[in-house]
Amino acid sequence: MRDRWWPPLRAFALYALLTAVLTWPYVTRLRILDAGDSAFFAWVMAWELHALFTDPAVLPHANMFHPHRFVLGLDEPVLGTTLLALPLRLFTADAVFVFNLTRLLTYAASGLTAYLLARELRCAEVPALVAGALFAFSPIRTDQIAHLSTLGSQWLPLVLLFLFRFARGGRARDALLSAVFYVLTAYACGYHGVLAGAVLPLPAAFLIGARWSRWPKALAAAALAGLGVLPLLLLHRAALAPLQFVRNLEETRYYAAALETLLATSSWNRLWGPLTEEFRTTFANNLFPGLLPYVLPALGLVAVARRGRRPGREALTLALLALVAVVVCLGPDIRFFGRTLARGPFGFLREAVPLFQNIRVTARAGIFLALALSALSGLALTALRLRPAVAAGLGVLGLVETLVIPIPTPSWSDVVDTRKPAPPVYAWLAAQPGEPAVVEVPMLDVEGVINEPAFHESIYLVHSTRHWKPLVNGYAGHEPPDYLQLRQAMRRFPSAESLAELRARGTRYVIVHRWGHGPNRWARIERDLPGFLGRDLREVARFDGDTVYELVTPAASR
Repeated sequence: MRDRWWPPLRAFALYALLTAVLTWPYVTRLRILDAGDSAFFAWVMAWELHALFTDPAVLPHANMFHPHRFVLGLDEPVLGTTLLALPLRLFTADAVFVFNLTRLLTYAASGLTAYLLARELRCAEVPALVAGALFAFSPIRTDQIAHLSTLGSQWLPLVLLFLFRFARGGRARDALLSAVFYVLTAYACGYHGVLAGAVLPLPAAFLIGARWSRWPKALAAAALAGLGVLPLLLLHRAALAPLQFVRNLEETRYYAAALETLLATSSWNRLWGPLTEEFRTTFANNLFPGLLPYVLPALGLVAVARRGRRPGREALTLALLALVAVVVCLGPDIRFFGRTLARGPFGFLREAVPLFQNIRVTARAGIFLALALSALSGLALTALRLRPAVAAGLGVLGLVETLVIPIPTPSWSDVVDTRKPAPPVYAWLAAQPGEPAVVEVPMLDVEGVINEPAFHESIYLVHSTRHWKPLVNGYAGHEPPDYLQLRQAMRRFPSAESLAELRARGTRYVIVHRWGHGPNRWARIERDLPGFLGRDLREVARFDGDTVYELVTPAASR
């Protein structure tokens, strides 16, 4: 038993240590959070854990954008990653701590599962460890470090692991497990789930090949995988259909990768960032994983050829996976420095299958490229028959190519620090009976992440984890049109129009944050507010910088 479990445990410990080092100083900031996407994912995980432990029936109807329902489907629910945090919920309800620790856990878990994949491919121990590290810390994967959804790649290697195992033995159990881990992948990142439908079929068909007895089981497993993700698709449909949401082709083109994106890394990358600046010409994810993940497979191919052998079907499957991933990353058109060279296959796929019309950033298919290259690197190191110390040294060289430390953490990004007492207004709100709807002002758009981060909508969401009252405020990739109308009206709060909008949404409490308003706007609020007190608003609580008003119904005011 020890011989079976000790290597994976040792691998996980290694990846945990590498995570602490290669994401520095995040491990020292587990209770500090910035506004924007990080705050959103901290809130969404907290909501899911809260609902799962209290009332799972309310899970789709999170406490933002009140009174809208199914709002969990307005962005990535990341349920597949929230599962990693279930044990943490037993010890703490600190949404910031749980998010930050889970974000780091995705690195170690992704490394571990990629290591297991490499071992399944019969890689030696050290090459398998290198393969796991190259995947977990690939610049492709960490390019979007604030997006817990795209970091949630920990289940993806297991999809391939059991697919390879099924292709070898034809056991239905392995096909089913591959489907299960695909479902978990989709629930961790909807992008990965949908893009897998474009990337995986061709390599999987090549892998199974003419072994016709396996095809019925493979198709049955694929059908079960489709049924598994159906609730997620229905959730998004329930949330987005009332908004008449459709991604247009130009938006997909705008965020698709170009050929030069394959040579671009994040500007944070200490080695390649300055050298690849001229290739960062798009708004897509950067897709250069470093030189080593390309050089090693090439050297492995040479080593195999010198022995008079050809690459095996599994290695060719990984190479095909990498190629298809690149093609999908390029999106509807194949472009090079602003010039369209040809129409991309994804453009035809997008027209044929409506589901792919929901994809905006096709470059997120780069996660499949990163996984394929890391597994091929493990196979190559095994084929080269290097001494373990030399193979480990090459792994260190590969990690040097990924360096982004120290990750910039400017002081203005330290918006929430749960080591300090929370604003007392939220304790007061938590003590109020029932489920009164609450709005917090100012209501800021996305520019507020930079201009007034402490009073951005995403931070209101994080603070709501202390009381869980319904919020009229919200922050997501898709925003209801009537919410945009309300946010515009609230720029003139207090006014007859803004109060009418709040009444239409059943709002009871208005929390006014003094320090979230500039001097001119605050002067106008102080000037106009007395005209509404008593008739429309009644002050019910006051704290340092925060005042709570109850919205009075017209009948009550009379």
